Amino acid sequence: MDRPRSCKLRRKPASNLSFRVIFGQDGDTLMTAICAGKSRKETLMERACYQFGSLTKKKRAKGRDTWEFRYYESTETGERRRKSCIIGSVEKYPTKTHAQKAVEALLLKLNSDTPQQRMGTVTFSAVCDRYLDEELPERYSTSRSYRSNIKNYIKPRWGDYLLDRIRPMAVEDWLKKLPMAPKSKTHIRSVMHVMFECATRWELFTDKRNPIALVRVKGGSKRRHRPPTLTVDEFETIVALLKEPYRTMVYIAQCLGLRVSEIAALQWDDFDFEKNQLLVQRSFVSGRVDDVKTEYSQDYVPLHPSLSEIVLEWSKEAAPTEEGWVFANPITKKPYFPTEIQKRHIRPAGCCLVACPECGAGIGVWCKQDRPTPNGKRLLIHEERQAAAGKYATLGWHTFRHTYRSWLDETGAPMKVQQELMRHASIQTTMNVYGQAMTSSKRDANSKVVEMVLKPIAASA
Repeated sequence: MDRPRSCKLRRKPASNLSFRVIFGQDGDTLMTAICAGKSRKETLMERACYQFGSLTKKKRAKGRDTWEFRYYESTETGERRRKSCIIGSVEKYPTKTHAQKAVEALLLKLNSDTPQQRMGTVTFSAVCDRYLDEELPERYSTSRSYRSNIKNYIKPRWGDYLLDRIRPMAVEDWLKKLPMAPKSKTHIRSVMHVMFECATRWELFTDKRNPIALVRVKGGSKRRHRPPTLTVDEFETIVALLKEPYRTMVYIAQCLGLRVSEIAALQWDDFDFEKNQLLVQRSFVSGRVDDVKTEYSQDYVPLHPSLSEIVLEWSKEAAPTEEGWVFANPITKKPYFPTEIQKRHIRPAGCCLVACPECGAGIGVWCKQDRPTPNGKRLLIHEERQAAAGKYATLGWHTFRHTYRSWLDETGAPMKVQQELMRHASIQTTMNVYGQAMTSSKRDANSKVVEMVLKPIAASA
């Protein structure tokens, strides 16, 4: 027989006196904790649970079905609000397993305050995705390089691995087999190292040492080919073959040692002709205006009066733009693309440093053609001449920067001055990467040492 509600038995709560008898002086404290645990508003200890979310296939009236991910997000007031987002179409993620891999990075972000040991399975793919979303460098050229390495090399090879399953020797063996230059392998290793550092900061990786720190890349700090440098005569030959504005751009590159991205981004306000100085403060890469390479690259460089005359002469022909670009395309009103200038003008001019075995054109003369080129403005270089040019066929904008450093050494400028003119963060870069003395300087220096050694012998004889 059911009891009436009024007669329902109720357990009488224990009194503080009972807890004092059983637990002594700690009875009051324990009683208070139990009462607080029963209250809905006051919790003794919050339980941290890992949120996995809900992934479902959503049908659409038009177009392909999509994967929808539902989850809870905490607000500033501590309330939980339900949200959802579209992960992608079923064409992009054919199975639920593929879609779950795509939301791993979002799960890591949602559970940033939750002990990750509850999850137990964090793949390197999730770390890659979160790094791309949150930690990618702001500079466009750097972020583009990082994104390319992650998408094309790192993620396809190591994306399905758990973090604690990636071993240094396995990564080192993989890098050895990649068909690329050691310096490019070093860049990939550096990106993996940075992502493991981020995983440690996110408390996804608990090992004391970054495993990628043990990975070695043989010859990673060396170049495959020594970059060519020019003599004064060779430089004058190339300049004579160029037309404006490329000629003025090359003059600035050789006289100041600027990177081509910095030359393309120059504005008239950067020049101070009264103080004879130029402020380098921005770059132009792949059609985007960005910061300079490093904080040390942003600096004033001296402007010689002779170079000022060349720049001012060009200002009479330069296309006016709202931003004040020094080297702007008159059609687009945007800076010229340096890569196209290098391909169409500088490298062909470099090939002209040797005579053409096909048409007999001499040094400093364009190849002779029986008929004009399609654009009617520039003569092509015969393939035989390009093959005979050797290192000059790979001439580029950075050749002038290397030549600038070499000529600085010729003048006997102190190494610290050379570093500041090159605007390098480390003097080691100035000495090792850009350090290449001209052949005549080596011969003269060696002759002086030989004379010191042999002169006493000749005198005694």
